[in-house]
Amino acid sequence: MRMRRVSLFAAATVCALCAQLGVPVAANADAGTQQTHQVIAGSRVAAVADKIAHGLVNGLDRSIAAAYQVADQALPAGEVQIAPAGAPFVSPTYVGVPVAIRIDGKLARTVVAGYRVTSYVRTAVAARDLAPGAVLTDTDLAIARVAANGRPAVGVEILVGRRLSSATAKGAALYVEQTIPDTVVKAGQAAILVIHDGVVSLMADVVARTGGAIGDTVTVVNPQTQKAIAAIVTGPNRVELTLPGAQ
Repeated sequence: MRMRRVSLFAAATVCALCAQLGVPVAANADAGTQQTHQVIAGSRVAAVADKIAHGLVNGLDRSIAAAYQVADQALPAGEVQIAPAGAPFVSPTYVGVPVAIRIDGKLARTVVAGYRVTSYVRTAVAARDLAPGAVLTDTDLAIARVAANGRPAVGVEILVGRRLSSATAKGAALYVEQTIPDTVVKAGQAAILVIHDGVVSLMADVVARTGGAIGDTVTVVNPQTQKAIAAIVTGPNRVELTLPGAQ
């Protein structure tokens, strides 16, 4: 009889310790006790939340993925019901879905499943591995779908003719600030001016007063007349001007 009292005391002590630690207690037929706790798999909670989260975020320009694994839940024994609880939290980068766990019809716990939202943009990327100092051409660049980082998308035409500041791996996004203008017309150097007037094109030797990259507007001077004119850089030491009304 004394041994049974000791066993019951030990079992009660273990049960109290397990309750503090959140560890489920299995039934002990010898001690005459019944199961008082159960473990609810976190995957069951996530299965309910996943359907809601994926319904909130869809489309080709966005994707959603779990931010963390929902932990298993130690709860009292009883009939389990798992269902959505309240309105989800939705932001451009995160979704939180509350899920209620009820035991025998009573709310035992609310668990929030979190999800990261990734948005995508189509922007210029390196078409191949590029070395620093490379002057970008059409074949160096491509348009691809990449994860958005808050910067606006960049078109290939903006980057062509600019010089790359640092090495860039194939597929990496490229932005204007990663490049510098490739000055192909330099101040004080001779250049060729091409003037377009309808179907007629005239060429003249000029001296650049200001420098610029392809697409920039620079000032050039006719050394014979000392008249200055603004023209657009179209190539190394080459500028062009199309007169009004010329096709």
